[in-house]
Amino acid sequence: MSETQYSKELIKKAVETISKAKTVSATQNFEKNENKKTFSDAKSGKIDTIEFKKAVHSLFEADEYLYKYAPNHDLDEEKAREFSKLLFDAQKHINNVLGGFGFDIETVALDGQALYIVSNKKVLKSLKDINPDLNIISTEGVLEIEDMKVVNPKIPEKALLGIEKKCKITKEQISKVISNISPSKVVVLVKNGDVADELIYKRAKELYNAEKLNADEIL
Repeated sequence: MSETQYSKELIKKAVETISKAKTVSATQNFEKNENKKTFSDAKSGKIDTIEFKKAVHSLFEADEYLYKYAPNHDLDEEKAREFSKLLFDAQKHINNVLGGFGFDIETVALDGQALYIVSNKKVLKSLKDINPDLNIISTEGVLEIEDMKVVNPKIPEKALLGIEKKCKITKEQISKVISNISPSKVVVLVKNGDVADELIYKRAKELYNAEKLNADEIL
């Protein structure tokens, strides 16, 4: 199957998913955020093919739920979250495509004066891609040695020595940045179900009165 044929098949699946999943109305949020703008308000622009394909792939994955849980389509809480995440991901990518045609879709606002704490450099890079001027620190691990034992109960004691030193350095770095820039707030990005992220947030809240931001809503 050629790439063009494959793309057409994905689009067909995406359309089927949208038409069948009637209980989820992404257009309601779109109309609210866009003051009921329609396709006739589109300006000239260029299709972001990468974002478009990501949207289609998310819908393609969501489409599988229609077959897995037919005929009633009842989902428990965990499966409902998985399914909803795919739809939110698709909506986010579609909004990015529409942005290329003059539709300024409202998204989660990132405060340029805040300090963002993330758990790894991959998330840091993703945030920098959104706004290269953001103040971000990557912990590359937890903030307290006790938390590492929760994340990995089988970690060797010898390894904990190096991690403990790194925790101390990271906290000193965060305190130094806070002292230097006086951020409007400290924000920890937390991915759903990520134990390490939750522990980082817990400690940052205790130490810096940090707030939590759902990473899945913006990345």
